Parts: sequence; structure tokens; C-alpha cells
Amino acid sequence: MPNSTLDIIINILSNFFSKKQISEFEELLKKSSSKAKSSRSSIPTSDKEQLLSNPDQKSLFNANVELLITFASERLNTIKFIELLLYLGEICISRGELETASQIFDRTLTVVNKYPDLENIAAYSLLALGEVFSRQAQWEDSINHINRAKKLFNRHKDLRGIAKCNNLLGTIYGDKGNFKKARSSFENSLTFLNPRTDIALIGMVEMNLGILSNMQGKHDEALFYYQRALIKYDKMKDMRRISQLRHNLGMLHAQKGEYETALKEFDGSIAIAMKADYLPDLALSYLSKAFVYSQLDDFPLASAFAEKSMDICYKINDRLSIADLYKIKGIIERKLHHYEMAESYYMTSLRINSELNNPLNQAETLFELGILYIENKMKQKAVKHLKSSLTLFKKMETEFMVKRINELLATIN
Repeated sequence: MPNSTLDIIINILSNFFSKKQISEFEELLKKSSSKAKSSRSSIPTSDKEQLLSNPDQKSLFNANVELLITFASERLNTIKFIELLLYLGEICISRGELETASQIFDRTLTVVNKYPDLENIAAYSLLALGEVFSRQAQWEDSINHINRAKKLFNRHKDLRGIAKCNNLLGTIYGDKGNFKKARSSFENSLTFLNPRTDIALIGMVEMNLGILSNMQGKHDEALFYYQRALIKYDKMKDMRRISQLRHNLGMLHAQKGEYETALKEFDGSIAIAMKADYLPDLALSYLSKAFVYSQLDDFPLASAFAEKSMDICYKINDRLSIADLYKIKGIIERKLHHYEMAESYYMTSLRINSELNNPLNQAETLFELGILYIENKMKQKAVKHLKSSLTLFKKMETEFMVKRINELLATIN
């Protein structure tokens, strides 16, 4: 397990255990991890070093979490044990250890359901499970858990809990292409928050509003939200959110064609994510670098970063990103004039996006297929796929892509 994650766990122990117990657990960990590989020595910054990194420490991390849960269950009272479980669950989510996170929050629910006065903690566990399911694109399960949590938060008049539910629902609606409902959920979330005491959560909602604005091509609006969120997270020194914001700023610059600036932002995000072992964030920035390098016609680097991202995405079961990666691999192959392979990758992306009910990526992949068929002088197929893409973008009110496709269709006809 990387030092950073080990340090996080060790540091939190002071809130739960005596010095003697902490020493006991550290000794237990040393014995358990004696065969583990040595920690990474420094944060790589060049493309070569990023590609040579090896963030796969799943089995070791999960083994240590299991050890800690067993250790804690024998030494902590119920309330402290639940607090520890909630903390560990959040760490697992940040690392992309979704199966372990799910097991931890299920265990938390089993414990708190025995105590009626801990119903509010049950709500937070349900919400956390909703987040786990959303990251796996299991929309129905996710929304079901969020709504169960929201009902409990309403019963206890927990405004922050309600705001968190609305924020997570907003991200789901955004992923499903319902931008109007997503924006409404985010804005509704803000109405429940106190600007003085809920700074971190307000920053998260603002970041999500920025992502939504960028998806719709509203770059100035997106930058406004990102800057507001960045000020908050810089002040709080919340490195994970800063990593995510730098990735999102990179996406904004990439969409504007400012590729060198985009790469700098992605590298900043990657440096933080590598140090803290935030695998989901790392996978996204690798994916985005693959896209940028494909636009710069640097196909060896584009392919290398796509493969690196794919490797992580399969390990953490990030199927939305996997679908996006097949689209990027299709772009690379199309630009190399490997049209049959490109079509196969696009079709794979389209199939996964259809299974996950992700209309935004579907629309983008249909657009890329249209480009492929134009280059192959297959006019009928090109028009068919571009019109299908246009229908989806219109439904999502993504005006800049609607305009682009209409202009392209006009050149074909």
C-alpha cells in the first residue's frame, strides 16, 4: 500500500485508539505488508514517468482495510466503530475500491439499523451506497438508495444531507444527458447550504455546475464556477478536489482547442492523484491526455495513455470511462486510416454507452462514426449517424454541437 494511503489510515487512528493500540496495529500492518513492494520514491512529472507508474495495490490495500476493521471491531464502542467505517468507506471510494466501499457501507447499515436513534447515520450510509452505484453506472440502484437517504434526511431536517442527495442526483442526470434536470438539482442543492459553514459542499456543487456548463459549450460560465470552487479548495487545501478541478480546467481548455494549456492542467491533476493514489481521478486525466494527444496527432502517446487509462478503468469498473476510451481509440485508428479497426472501436463504445444509458457519449460516438463514414465516402451511413447524433444533442440542448453537425450535414448534401 502506498505510503500516502498508509499515512492517512495511521493518522486517523489517533481519533479512535490509544497510543498503545496504534503501535499494536502498526506492528500488525508491518507483518502483513512485509512482502509488499517498496513505496514510490517521488511524484513523476514527465509523460514517461507517468506511464511507468504502477498504481495497482488493490489486494494489499483491501487486506489492510480488513485487518483494521477486525482490529477496530474488538476495541471500539459502537459509535466510534461506525465513525471509522464511514471514514474507511470514503477512502475506498476515492481510491476506486468500489466493491470494498460497498461492503463497508452495507456493514455500517447492518450495525446502525439495530439502533433507531442512529437513523441519520443510516441515511449517510445509503447516500454513500448511492454514490458507489452511480460510479458503476447502476442508475436505478443509485437513485433508489439516494431517495431512501433523502427521505430519512427530510425526517431529521438534515439540510446538508438533503443538499448532498440533490448534488449526487444532479451528477446522475448529467451523466444521463438530462442537463435541465441536472442544473435544477445542483441549484436546488445550493439552497439548502450555509455559505459560512458548508464551504466544501458548495465548492463541490459549483464544480459540478462548471462541468455541466462545459458539456454544453458554455466555457465562460464553466470557468466562472471552476474559479469559485478553486478559491474554496485552495483555502481548505483539499488536494483531491484541487486535482479534480485541474482536470476539469484541462477539459475546458481541450474543448477550446488550447491543447498545451490542457496538458499542463492534466499533469497538475495527475501529480496530485498519483501522490494520493486517487485512481478514478488518475484514470480520467490519463483518458483526457489520450484525447489531447490524438488531436495533436501524437499517436504513440495517445495510444499509450489510452491503454494506461483503460487498465485502471477495468480495475475500478469505471464503465462510463471505458466506453469513452473506446471512442478515443477509434479516433486514433481513424486518423491512422485504419478504418475497419476504428469502426470496431466506435461500435464497441456505442454498445457500452447504450447499455449504460449514456446519451452524451452516444451522441459523441455517433458523431465520430459520421466523420469516419464521410472519410470513407459512405454518404448514406454518414448522414444516418450524424442525424442520430444531432437528435441526441438537440434533446440535451448542446447548441454548439447542434450547430457543428448542421454545418457538416450541409456540406454532405
